[in-house]
Amino acid sequence: MNIDSGSLFAPVYNRVFRDIMSEEHEHERWTFPGGRASCKSSFISIIIVLLIVSFPFLNAVIVRRYAKTLRYSVFEQIKWAIKKLHLPIASGHGAGFVIPQSKMAALPIVYRRKDGREQSILFVGLDDPEKSKSMKISGGYIGILWVEEKSELNPADLQNLKISALRGGDRFYIFESYNPPSAVRHWCNAEARQDDPRRMVVHTTYLDIPAEWLGDAILHDIEQTKKANYRAYQNIYLGVATGTGRNIFENVKLEAIEDDTISAWNDTLQGIDWGYYPDPYAYGSMHYDERTQTLYIWDELYLWKHGNYEAFKATEKHMEAHGLSIFDDRQTADSAEPKSVADFHKWGGNTRGAIKGKGSRDAGFKWLQGLAAIVIDPVRAPRAADEFTLYEHEIDRRTGEILEGYPEGQPDHYLALTRYATEHIWRKAGA
Repeated sequence: MNIDSGSLFAPVYNRVFRDIMSEEHEHERWTFPGGRASCKSSFISIIIVLLIVSFPFLNAVIVRRYAKTLRYSVFEQIKWAIKKLHLPIASGHGAGFVIPQSKMAALPIVYRRKDGREQSILFVGLDDPEKSKSMKISGGYIGILWVEEKSELNPADLQNLKISALRGGDRFYIFESYNPPSAVRHWCNAEARQDDPRRMVVHTTYLDIPAEWLGDAILHDIEQTKKANYRAYQNIYLGVATGTGRNIFENVKLEAIEDDTISAWNDTLQGIDWGYYPDPYAYGSMHYDERTQTLYIWDELYLWKHGNYEAFKATEKHMEAHGLSIFDDRQTADSAEPKSVADFHKWGGNTRGAIKGKGSRDAGFKWLQGLAAIVIDPVRAPRAADEFTLYEHEIDRRTGEILEGYPEGQPDHYLALTRYATEHIWRKAGA
């Protein structure tokens, strides 16, 4: 089919368009970090529809973290692309795109060819991992994957999805789009910097898009954000990882904690945050020096798909290897799972449930923020280091203002078990 690319996407996307559609197929992954209003989602949706029409054997999967966000984001984006390309909408049993009318869910969009063959565009939320294992297509194979808002996802879940979905063919197209998180160390930013000869990274901003395509309202918001909060402007609209200016824990120090230091401590604190999959079971050990008001984090254990007894035995072995005993050294665990606490106690563990209660989360975080230092050994406890250094205040994407409070949804398993382990300290008056 012949298309007028100038009416579909900005010239900045011409090079990547030619690369994607070339017969040589030099790349199979295209990563689109970039600022808001850079039209990257519009470009990708057009490409996916074109690939479906051009290759009868291809099916597509489009992924976001939460299923509830699919219907009014990527589903509508694909509908827009079909109409933008002036492609036929099927009526009855005729050829064309069959677009479900459901207002509740993002059901598959089907492309029905004149010879009766059908291709599917599936929409999957990763909050239900089982759905990604049961993706059904009537013919061909899944050769197109679009991961929208990639920075919201867990890299392990994303890798599992690729393994589950992309198989059975020899030609694949993987698209990843997101606004770069502000933290330079965020896994998404780090991964984009890795060299991959089969991947092209395409960074675009609103400055690459004709102003008349954006409209006065969005341009006004951009200018207001630029004046009021330049750092937010750089992150939101220029797609720059501006650093950790919104870090909640600014007292974190990443440095080695030597064996001699650990062995000299008379007491350690252990915490447990329950999980199975996709959230992990997390255990950690630390020491608090009241004299210097310093918390030392030196150990961790993360487990996926472990039942309670498996987790108990793995923790027992892990603690023993580090000179601790699950039977003697107390672990304070999330009391929201009383059965799990009771199981560990039944098997002999010195395990108790955290007191928690209304406001305990905020109180625990406030105490941690007020410490002179939180020293984390990034080699012994890499996930703890990531959680503490990447935990950030969120930004109101409309105004650019930093939101108060402690955000939900960011990785916080070690943050949680740290609150449990230190609960008896920060609950004391004046702590």
